[in-house]
Amino acid sequence: MPLSVQIVATPETSASSVFGLYDTLVAAGRDWEHLVSGDEPEPVFEVSLVGPDIEGFRCGSGVRIAPDQAFQNADEADIVVVPGLTLSPHGRLDPKQHPCLAWLAERDLAKTRIVSACTGAVYLAEIGILDGVEATTHWAWEGLFRRFYPTVRLRTDRGLCFADASHGPVTSGGTTGWQELATFLIAHYGGPQRAVRAAKVWLMANRGELQSPFSSLITATPHADAIIAQAQEWIADHYATDNPVGEMAKRSGLPPTTFARRFRKATNKSPQDYILALRIEEARQLLETTGSSVADVGEAVGYLDTPSFRRLFKRRTGLTPAEHRKMFGQSRFSNYS
Repeated sequence: MPLSVQIVATPETSASSVFGLYDTLVAAGRDWEHLVSGDEPEPVFEVSLVGPDIEGFRCGSGVRIAPDQAFQNADEADIVVVPGLTLSPHGRLDPKQHPCLAWLAERDLAKTRIVSACTGAVYLAEIGILDGVEATTHWAWEGLFRRFYPTVRLRTDRGLCFADASHGPVTSGGTTGWQELATFLIAHYGGPQRAVRAAKVWLMANRGELQSPFSSLITATPHADAIIAQAQEWIADHYATDNPVGEMAKRSGLPPTTFARRFRKATNKSPQDYILALRIEEARQLLETTGSSVADVGEAVGYLDTPSFRRLFKRRTGLTPAEHRKMFGQSRFSNYS
């Protein structure tokens, strides 16, 4: 008997996430049998879309979606999937504008497992089921989680998070992280062999657990602290100088402890972490756009000890400088232009 899966479809959802999940989950136990083995199909999941109404609307990507069921009279399901959502990475949700939140909160977690892809984790955090557990989401929403959902043990370095494979929430990170979530669901509920077959049919490469190589360590966080904004402007051009934190504090005219406190409040990072992030991002840019040696790149961003720079770069990004250049450097894309 196939497990019933409801994929949330609302005006905020991403079309690629909704339909990517739909297609891969529906295909589990069906497509390999049709394309390769000739065996009788045995679908793992019975998938439907659930949303605010069945009349249809344009989702966050602009694609028209007509859910199969409305929240108000939807059947119970074994699994509810919240796909990627087009949400602000800065402001907290207004529950009045997101009726899905009340519907999710009414689910009986003993009967229904709620999981999410990408920014769908925001809904799970808002209803409280991620409190105290490790979870991931798209890296650009890290600041929002730190500010509004501090009890979530956020791991934006991870591609997939769950405390128990058999029950409880599951979250996947990144815009195409729905593939990791789909693979998990197929493997857990349909068995490893079906997951292997799905990966082959859908050409879903193993990206590993890491989201770090794809993330930006610096994101624009709006704030109204003019002194900190001035410090950010200055450090953008002087991050390789000696004692940049001390110089920023000195230029601000604030006591060092006050400066550090206000800097963290405004940027969600300590001054030290912010500068490290700037240096690593500049190193990434140089690796992607120039042929400079790793030693020269490290020196350009303030690290004279090349082995130490390599270790630091890998610790923060999940890749060595050479691996980053291979994945994102000009040589990868030069044949496409």
